[in-house]
Amino acid sequence: MRLFLALLLLSGCLISGNGFAADALREVLIVEGINQQRPPNNRSTIGKRYVWNFQGKSYTVLMIIDVERYNSYAGKERYDIPKLVAEGTGVIGNLKHEFQKTFRQNRHWTQQERVDFVLSFVQSLPYTLDDVTTGYDEFRRYAIETLIEGGGDCEDTTILAAAILSGLGESTALIFTPGHIALGVSGDFKGTAFAYNGTNYYYCETTGTGWTVGTVPAAYARKVDTIVPLTPFKTGPAPEPQKVTRPAPVQPIPTPKPTTPTVEPGTEKPKQERQTASDTDNVAGHIIAIIFILVGIAVPIVYLVYRYLLSNPNGDGDDDWPDEDTDDDGRLLPRDADSKNPLDE
Repeated sequence: MRLFLALLLLSGCLISGNGFAADALREVLIVEGINQQRPPNNRSTIGKRYVWNFQGKSYTVLMIIDVERYNSYAGKERYDIPKLVAEGTGVIGNLKHEFQKTFRQNRHWTQQERVDFVLSFVQSLPYTLDDVTTGYDEFRRYAIETLIEGGGDCEDTTILAAAILSGLGESTALIFTPGHIALGVSGDFKGTAFAYNGTNYYYCETTGTGWTVGTVPAAYARKVDTIVPLTPFKTGPAPEPQKVTRPAPVQPIPTPKPTTPTVEPGTEKPKQERQTASDTDNVAGHIIAIIFILVGIAVPIVYLVYRYLLSNPNGDGDDDWPDEDTDDDGRLLPRDADSKNPLDE
């Protein structure tokens, strides 16, 4: 009986623990106005703060994101966009709850205004290119990655918007145009819509600012390649993008300022080391020492050559003494009276 109770208790802890870890956003708060408070950073969490405008008012969202949960996406598959959206819907539940709370505080908002409010938040994130932020030409981010890395391209922001709106109960679809992707939302809206199997999906642009439901940028209004419904999550006739993988996970470093996406470092050519001033001084010192040694050796040699060869070509010794007079037999002759020995002076 005790063993059964222990197993039951352990199972309950595991279930509650998994439920807690399912949401990568530990805490989220949306407030009206500009909030200068910034969530703290530590080894296990990173705080983010985003400010955007909607209908002439400013709004602030504060988030505390689980670092371990964020890093767990490093090696995940990024090929199927509907799967990325479905995954995002499950891990940003606290953000969805904050949007719902804001909607309850503004009960007069229509369905279009609620969707426009979410779009205005997503559009406020900076647009970044994959090859600049990740080192890959094509790199799809999960919703939590776009939030913590502070932006992305059209694929990334569309995945994030789809994850939020699908979690809020909206019927959504992916809208593919040449070189671009946007979101479609079904409902009582005005503007441009695209039909798929009898359902009208109103165009939602997720990049730039000021785009509302049903408004299509002129560059993307001419042709729609494919529509892929996301609610319920299906695999439609989506084009097959290039399959990519993510670089090795990098532990983000907490910083008091908003972090930007980490660029994957490329291969650098080895740089030639520059000769420092100290190295130059050492070489000059060696050269000067060698010169002094050579001068020290050369001076005595020059002196000896001059002393014994040039100044005394006969090689008969010192020239300070006068030569002795001798006769033919070698006997010493007496000196003249006028001749004096230097030592007699």
